[in-house]
Amino acid sequence: MESGKARGEKFNKIDSGGYRISEVDRFLKKVAVNIDKGARDLLSDELEAVRFAITKRTGYSPKEVDEHLDFLERTYGKVGISKPGTKSSGRSSFSREGSEAKKSQNTISVIESKKLRKLTPPIVDGVGYVRDEVNQFLSTVADSLERFESVQGKNLDELRADQYKAKSGEKPLLAGDQVRYALFAVSENGGYDMIGVDAAVNRLAEALDYHWSRTS
Repeated sequence: MESGKARGEKFNKIDSGGYRISEVDRFLKKVAVNIDKGARDLLSDELEAVRFAITKRTGYSPKEVDEHLDFLERTYGKVGISKPGTKSSGRSSFSREGSEAKKSQNTISVIESKKLRKLTPPIVDGVGYVRDEVNQFLSTVADSLERFESVQGKNLDELRADQYKAKSGEKPLLAGDQVRYALFAVSENGGYDMIGVDAAVNRLAEALDYHWSRTS
C-alpha cells in the first residue's frame, strides 16, 4: 500500500530541539489516509502548510522529518514531479517550551474551563478525530481547570499536594504533558478537524502548565 511510505518512516530522536513526536505521528497518520484516498490536492496543501512545535524534551530530528515530508510533497503533491536537490522547507512552529515562550504570569492568556466547555472543534467530512473521544477528553481537562480556578494561595498548594493522595470518586488533576501527548482515534468518515484539535490540545497543555507553576 502506498501509504506505507508515510506511516513506515522511522526518524532518529534527539534529546532537545526536535519536533514534538505526537504531532508528527498524528500528521503522518492523516497523510497516509489521504494517500490511500488519492486526495492529491488536499494532501499537497496540508504538506505545505503543516508546522510542528519544537520541544526541549526528546523529539524527532527536524532535518529528517522535513526531508521526508518534502519527499512526500514531491511524490504525492499536485504536480507529483520529483525535484532532486530541493532545499528542505523547515516546518518548525513557534516553540511553546523555548525561551521565547516564557511570558509573565500576569500577562499570559490562559483558556478557562467555562470557555472550554462551550468549545466545539471544527467538523470535517473526511479524515478526522473520533468526536466522542475528543469530547470526553475536553470534558476531563475542563474538570481539572475548574478545580485550579477555584483556589489560590495556600489552598492552591494544598490542591497540588492532594494530587498525590488517592481519593475515591475524585479524578486526579491533569498535568500539561498528560494533555500534550494525548492521542485520539482517527475516523475516515468524518470527525473533528485534526489540526484544529491539535492546536487546542497545545493551548490546554499550556493552561495546565501555568496552573501547576503559578504562585497565587
